[in-house]
Amino acid sequence: MGSIPGISINRYTPPLPPRGNPFVTGGLATGAAPLSAYNQAGSVVQTSQDQAILQQALTLLGQVRHLPGDDEYLKRMGVYPVFQNGQQALQLIQQKGIRVEFGDMGDSPAHAQWIAEQNRIMINQRYRGDSSPATLYAISEALYHEAGHAAGNGDDQSSIQEELNCLALNTLAHRFHRVINPYYGQSVAHSPLLSDGVTLYAQLFFDPDPQKRALIRRVVQKYGDLPLESPGHPVPRLLSVPRSTGPINAPAPLAQQIKTAYWLQQVSRPINPISQALQPATFPAS
Repeated sequence: MGSIPGISINRYTPPLPPRGNPFVTGGLATGAAPLSAYNQAGSVVQTSQDQAILQQALTLLGQVRHLPGDDEYLKRMGVYPVFQNGQQALQLIQQKGIRVEFGDMGDSPAHAQWIAEQNRIMINQRYRGDSSPATLYAISEALYHEAGHAAGNGDDQSSIQEELNCLALNTLAHRFHRVINPYYGQSVAHSPLLSDGVTLYAQLFFDPDPQKRALIRRVVQKYGDLPLESPGHPVPRLLSVPRSTGPINAPAPLAQQIKTAYWLQQVSRPINPISQALQPATFPAS
């Protein structure tokens, strides 16, 4: 079995879950289909290899740190990471007794899901048996995302703002892992978890395009039908703009732009009669 040099897998052992057929609520997904609370997920018998892979991923999660300046960059867009580091997320998983397992997600496009009713984070079983360092890093990043949904009251009421806050977590973890292992993420074609998941969002959030058009299109497609905000994830009313930018023309929070873009898409109205405020905003560079 592959491993990451210098990483101990003995810090935390996720308890085995009971067998059942839980109701999936939210998660990190791939493809064109949006996340749906109507996807069903089923338990699978966890093998010793499964446990070892998840232990390594959880250990990697606990080591995640945010790169200098990344949090501030995201906050200027109105995106607020749920945790300050991966150790906080790991402690949440331990303190809440959250079960971490591979599971059968059927036709769901999700890579991972937080299942509130079962107090469980499920990793799609398509990644079972893959102990490559790249997959271990990616699973740890998906765990960071799902732990964000489990934080606070941990309910299944998601929103655009909540998804952005949780997508920021896997983005921050991915950027950290790219620094400590520059070879990670260079070849992502073998795994949708990387190519259409954690690697993709790291590219979209830190896209040099100041208007973040690709990110907005992606989130509109996947989460645009969600409420704008949810308990514990309010949309910021004012954004922090660097002094050099000045107080005028501060961009609308990213979640608000996404909801507006989704609404315009649904009603198929032209932008011209709306207002200048609906034009794409320009965010400060990182």
